[in-house]
Amino acid sequence: MVYWLTPVKGDKSQTAEEVIESLVGENGIYAFSETTPGRQRLKPGDWICFYATGKGVIAHARVTSKPEKKPHRAVRNAKKYDWTFRVDKTRLYLEMPVMIDAPMRGKLQAFHGRDPDKSWAWFVQCTRDISERDFKTLTRA
Repeated sequence: MVYWLTPVKGDKSQTAEEVIESLVGENGIYAFSETTPGRQRLKPGDWICFYATGKGVIAHARVTSKPEKKPHRAVRNAKKYDWTFRVDKTRLYLEMPVMIDAPMRGKLQAFHGRDPDKSWAWFVQCTRDISERDFKTLTRA
């Protein structure tokens, strides 16, 4: 079992929260692009949490299928994000995101040996695997 953190960005038509509410909450899916790091390693039984840029972690879910090149009608840019996978055991906390501020970064294993007050964009710029402990911290588990 692998634990994942993936960034979600909004655009002019949808906020990151609306993207997660629609895809993860309503449709039980999520989508990656061809170049998303970890896409080929993602598998059923893994857990994934979703970071809304500038807000914090807003949801998590269990992965129930491998990503398949199968565009989904609910995905905004289905030509780019055409690798979809199913999720269940979804928990959304759109109104109460888990902020990844300096005190939170100080608790995360990924930041051991790093100054939590320094630049940390590397942690949320792309999909990455994280420790079970960090996943539980970021999802209030």
